[in-house]
Amino acid sequence: GYTAPEYAIHGQLSEKVDTYSFGIVVLEIISGIKSSEMISDPGAEYLLKKAWKLYEEGTHLELVDETLDPSEYEGEHAKKLIEIALMCTQSSPTLRPTMSEIVVLLKSRGSQEHTQPTRPPFVETVERVHGDKSTSTSSSNATTSFSVVSAR
Repeated sequence: GYTAPEYAIHGQLSEKVDTYSFGIVVLEIISGIKSSEMISDPGAEYLLKKAWKLYEEGTHLELVDETLDPSEYEGEHAKKLIEIALMCTQSSPTLRPTMSEIVVLLKSRGSQEHTQPTRPPFVETVERVHGDKSTSTSSSNATTSFSVVSAR
């Protein structure tokens, strides 16, 4: 769903909960798939897990809604949006960009000057929560940083 794991599991609210939700909505728009629906392909996966899998394989353009004609959008823009969405779904709120930083990233042209997102350990946890109706927690010591470069 749209709820950040720290809120769903621990009830912790922060401004980064909205960042997480924004990332999920962007993935839904790009893919044409609801985040709570299983993707009907071999190994049936939820949207977020599928997005991370494709990103790690370098095939994240396969996430784009297949009803769209590839000549109707620029692949590099789609990749950029997917990367931003994945940055928004980092495991820790401190690893996610602020909404102001996201706006700057969305407005920027060309390659982004940021550290690539890293797969959060909760992707597997979220799938178990949806499937088993149980809860569990995961933590990460991962760090990330990115620079936002703006024109003068």
